[in-house]
Amino acid sequence: MILKRRHPRTKAHHIREALWPSMGLARVLRYYKHRIARLPGTPYYIAAGFATGVSVSFTPFVGFHLMLAGLITWILGGSLVAMALGTLISGNPWTFPFIWLSSYKLGQMIMGQQSTKAARMLHHQFTFNDLLQKPMELLLPMSLGSLPLAITAWFITYYIVSDIVKRQKDGRMTRIQGKRHHASPSAQKD
Repeated sequence: MILKRRHPRTKAHHIREALWPSMGLARVLRYYKHRIARLPGTPYYIAAGFATGVSVSFTPFVGFHLMLAGLITWILGGSLVAMALGTLISGNPWTFPFIWLSSYKLGQMIMGQQSTKAARMLHHQFTFNDLLQKPMELLLPMSLGSLPLAITAWFITYYIVSDIVKRQKDGRMTRIQGKRHHASPSAQKD
């Protein structure tokens, strides 16, 4: 076949590309920036969806991120596509350890706890069985600590994405109007 690869990609190659893209992380981030800015809709619509996806990634409810973010995005009137991108970009294997540790530590501070059995479990012999037997020792501090982090992340992300989308759409309209101005017959007579 003409358009087929000479050397087909293996599953290992796909996994490696997902973890560390060969084109580089900067180029991938630039691609997502352009992709988000080119979504159809107003800056509020896109930014509210993306910010909700990012902020929900700060909660410890990993299996429910897309559903929870979808519900909040629907209530706020945001873009579900932007929400899905925000959730998938911010909630990934590289960011989850930092998010979970910071939300746990902040939750401990909110609850007034210094050193608990759960903290020792995190550092030494934590197993999935411990989480099933005593879920509140980890889940409650993480849930409480995730709220301020999620709210802060929402506002920061909203303003950044809203500004990017607004500048992209304004620049595009300026370019379109400039082309129309140069192409019109009255502009050629002047």
